[in-house]
Amino acid sequence: MPPAESQDWIPAEIDTEKPSAARIYDYLLGGGHNFKADRAIADQVLRVQPNIREIALRNRAFMRRAVRFMLDEGVRQFLDLGSGIPTVGNVHEIAQRRSAGARVVYVDAE
Repeated sequence: MPPAESQDWIPAEIDTEKPSAARIYDYLLGGGHNFKADRAIADQVLRVQPNIREIALRNRAFMRRAVRFMLDEGVRQFLDLGSGIPTVGNVHEIAQRRSAGARVVYVDAE
C-alpha cells in the first residue's frame, strides 16, 4: 500500500508531522495509514528494540484468537476499547468473516 501522504483523504486538521501511537502501530503491522513522522519514530524504536514489529504482530495474532474464541462461545457483539485507527486485521474483519451478523464498536480518544 502506498504511504498515506499520497492519499487525498487526509483531513486538513491532521498534523502529519506529529507522530501518533496508533499510526506507528499501523506501520509496524504493515498498514498504509501512517506518515513519515510515524515511520521515523517506529524506525527509532526498532533500532532500540528490534523485536517490536514481531511483538506487534503477535499482539494482533492474540486479538484474532480471542475474537474467534468469543465467536465460538456465541458472542456476536464486540467493543474494541483503545482501538486507535483501523489497521490491518480489524476486529470486525475477523468477526464478520465467521459470523456476518457480528457487530463491532470501536472507541478511542484520538
